[in-house]
Amino acid sequence: MTKIGWATDIHLSVCDDKTRQRFYQEICDARLDQLWLGGDIGEADNIEALLIELLEAVEIPTFFVLGNHDFYFGSITNVRALADRICKQHQSAVYLSHARVQEVTPQVGLVGHDGWSDGRIGNYETSMVMMHDYRHIQELAEYGKLERWEMMKEQGDVAARHLYDVLPEAMQRFKEVFLVTHVPPQREACWYDGQIADDEWAPHFTCKAVGDAILDIASQYGDTHLTVLCGHTHSPGTCHPSPNVTIHTDGAEYENPRLARIINR
Repeated sequence: MTKIGWATDIHLSVCDDKTRQRFYQEICDARLDQLWLGGDIGEADNIEALLIELLEAVEIPTFFVLGNHDFYFGSITNVRALADRICKQHQSAVYLSHARVQEVTPQVGLVGHDGWSDGRIGNYETSMVMMHDYRHIQELAEYGKLERWEMMKEQGDVAARHLYDVLPEAMQRFKEVFLVTHVPPQREACWYDGQIADDEWAPHFTCKAVGDAILDIASQYGDTHLTVLCGHTHSPGTCHPSPNVTIHTDGAEYENPRLARIINR
């Protein structure tokens, strides 16, 4: 039996040392074999220190993706390169966006990617929402609204291409596959206060490119069940977009990082 802890949107940068240590102790007390993280660990200027602190505190294999907050006050390119460097220095860490299929057990596989809100669900053109992403991430801050949308779609397509590269292999090899991502890949998985996102908010909180890739690939491997774990909205919900796909969007609370679920396989 492999015991896995899943957490997302832990936002360690807004936590004091006592709160962070409590979270690390929760992980250690759970006696996990693996830890999976769904992004929003910190920000670009502190994620290295925070991620290393976590890795050294828990001392178990840790598989992670990055969230939008992790790129604040920096660039997408540089933070992803930083994640790669951390993984080279700490062999217990795997950045799933740049990794191949991971074997959890002989029957269970793991893949993942950050994903990106790509503005393709809802009505981006008329939405008045102005995310902090658009001011604090280098690649987005330098564009106007429509030019920014092209960059968002490009990032969504990067995530989808990664899944087309790794997910078919995982679905073929294993009876059960988990996919870790940050951004909900469908509107039905984009929850807030018990409601599904409307056309105003959905463009900024969903990745249609990843959702389309998931359903396309899963449809070709009907005997394998795919479970998607995501976050971003800080509100929980579950949907079943196809017979062999389940999407769990897990909740989170600022200044209160916690394990969202324990998975035994």
